[in-house]
This record gives sequence, structure tokens and C-alpha cells, in this order.
Amino acid sequence: MWRNTANKLDLRRSIVRVLALVLVMLALMFAAYAYGRSESPASLSSEDQESVRLYAEALKEVEDDYVDQEAVDPKKQTYGAIQGMIESLGDEGHTRFLTPEEVENNRQGLSGKYVGIGVQLENREEEVVVSAPIDGSPADEAGVKTGDVVVAVDGEGVEGEDVAQIAEKVRGPEGSPVELTVRRGEEEQSFELEREELAVETASWNLIPETNVAHLRLASFSQDAAEGLRVAMDEARTAGAQRFVLDLRANPGGQVDQAIAVAELFLGPDQVVYVRRDASGDQDEVRTSDDAEPTDAPVVVLTNGGTASSAEIVAGALRDNGRAEVVGETTFGTGTVLAERTLSDGSAILLGVAEWLTPNGDFIRESGIEPDVEAALAEGQEPLIPGEEEGMSRGEILDGDAQLARAVEVLEGTPREAPEDAPQASREPPGGA
Repeated sequence: MWRNTANKLDLRRSIVRVLALVLVMLALMFAAYAYGRSESPASLSSEDQESVRLYAEALKEVEDDYVDQEAVDPKKQTYGAIQGMIESLGDEGHTRFLTPEEVENNRQGLSGKYVGIGVQLENREEEVVVSAPIDGSPADEAGVKTGDVVVAVDGEGVEGEDVAQIAEKVRGPEGSPVELTVRRGEEEQSFELEREELAVETASWNLIPETNVAHLRLASFSQDAAEGLRVAMDEARTAGAQRFVLDLRANPGGQVDQAIAVAELFLGPDQVVYVRRDASGDQDEVRTSDDAEPTDAPVVVLTNGGTASSAEIVAGALRDNGRAEVVGETTFGTGTVLAERTLSDGSAILLGVAEWLTPNGDFIRESGIEPDVEAALAEGQEPLIPGEEEGMSRGEILDGDAQLARAVEVLEGTPREAPEDAPQASREPPGGA
């Protein structure tokens, strides 16, 4: 009886497994049909279909025979496969895969409000570096700097991990602590930080005393950045400003449409902002709109190694159109235009769909934009932001920020004597070997 019962149970289980497999196959067939022929494996090239079959073979071997079956997670394996595909492209720090949670965090960051410690991270030469700390954030106030190489989070080494993996470890609930360890030069330094809800002030300004020069700071190219900068410029003009230092130092960039809108505050109608080169090699000139109404006030652009992405587009546009000189240090060198391609489960690929060049055709990826006038901060100095300058005299401001002082000199045409300890500007991008 026991043997017969066992046989019946085995038979019943076999039937259930077969029915389940049939249902799964029917569901997959229906899903493929519903999704459309254009997205089905049949629409792939024969080479790509072979790759999909090869992945399916490997997946089956793992699911059937891997010794630790509890570790087999189909979604994690699929994400890992996508991540590996993205990494094989070699577009480090730009094209990347985002989980649904990372998609939400990325969109929050572009909105100008999110929970974190306030660092923008980039892949550079197989290391993850800080491209820019956010003004007034926990990371900025603790002393995290552009070019710092991230080596550990909460004491756990992150060597070999990419931006998305490290960013996920750094994020967490508001008010929770995190330890960030970085390498600066040959030394390592750890920072005990507390995660905060960050509402980034995109645009700010200050009229430098005894001058008609406004220090305009644009912190990012999040949504409505151009409108915020326009309001700041109007307020500065009302206060007496007739010339502008557009400070894009440590600006990590953001939305490319905001770069065009910011450029239109300084460039006339139908002027080239950047040149877009797509995967086929075709090039299109992206221009200002026909109804652009720019200021004619003199302007210089202030940059450093943390100036990236959309901030570089604006710096290159104003320079190549003869509208402004670039003062400071070589920019970060982000030269791809990203498009978010959402996948069926809410994850996404931020895909480099085009390269961008300056209006003169300069390709700046990895090399960055070199300044017309080189200027470095004096030893021990940090870039001043307009909110810190309130109550300071002209001398205190210019003595406290050698790059800003040089930008004012260029605008006024009256060179100041440089401090004896002011170093020469470096042409090395942050994180370089």
C-alpha cells in the first residue's frame, strides 16, 4: 500500500508540474504576443537570438544544479545580466542600469529634493569618484571634495563596484548614519555622516560690494533650473548688477533641456548650443529658440573639475559663441547624452544615445573643457557660494576665493596681485591616475 500510494503521489506531482509548465509557456507566449512582435525574440538578429539562448542555457544550469538553491533569485540574476551587458559597453559613469528603486531616487535627484548625504558620484578609470558635493549638504559641510575616490561604505570595501551599487549603499532613511571612506591622494579619510532630506537651492546670487558684479551660482540642472537662474539675474540687476560671474563649479549637470534654456539667457536666437552625434554618426546642431531674449551684460563662466554634463554644455556654448571666457580649471569630461529607457518592471537603462560636441566641434569626453584663463584656489581655500558672502567686504570675498577673484578681474580688466601661495591650475581631471 505504501508503495502504491507513493507511486500515485509521484504521478500526481508529475502531472501538476507538467500542467504548471504548460501554463507558464502559454503565459509567456501570450505576453510575447501582447507585447508586440517588434519586441519579441523573433525580431532579434540571429546573433542576438543565439545570445539569448546561451543565457537561457546558463540560467537553467544554475536553477537546476547550483548547490545553494536559496541563493537562486531570478530577478537578481536578470538584473546582474543586464548590468554585465551595460558594463561591457565601456561607457563608465554614464550609461547605466537602474533598479525601480534607483529610478525613483534618480528622478527625485533631478527634481532637486531627495534624501541622502549630498554627493554626486561618477565612474572614472575603474574607480568611483565624487564628481561634486552638493552645496550645504552633510558631505559638503563635513569636507568631502570633488575627486575623492570612494573606497568603503560603513567600513565595507567597495572596490570593483559601480556607481549604482555604491549609491545604493550610501542611501538610507532620513536621520540614519553612514560612514563614507574616501582616498584623497595617498591618504584615506572617513566621514561620519547623517542622511538628510536635501532641498537643493538651484540658483543663488550675491552682489560683490563696491562693484557692479554679481556672483551667480547655479548648483545643478534640475527641473526649473533656468527659471531659477533667470529670477536670480533679475534680482541681481535690480540690486545694481551690470556684469555676471556664472559659477558652475561642482555643478554635476542634469537635464539637457535645462542646459539649452540656461544658454538662452545669454545667447541670441538660433545660436548653436551643442552638436549632437548619434549612434549612426549623424550630427545635428541643437540651437537656441527663435524667441530667445538673452541679457547683453558681460559674463564669465567659472569652472572646476566638478563641472560636468549639462554644466559643460553651457560652458562650451558660451565660450564657442564668443559670449564668455571660461575661467578656472578643466571640467570633468562628461560627453554623452543620456535617455531613460524604462523596462517592463519599472527598472530602466540610462542609455548614452548620443555624444555631444561643443559648437566648434570639440569632443570633451574624458578630456573636459579647458579654461581660457586658468585659475586655482589658494591652499586651504574652498569655493565661496553666494550665501556665505553675506556681510563680507569686497576684499574678504576676493581674498577668500582666488578663482572668483580671477573671474572678477577678467570682467573688470583690472588684475589683482595673486597671493604668494596660490598654486598653478591643474589640467588633471578628478580621479585621474
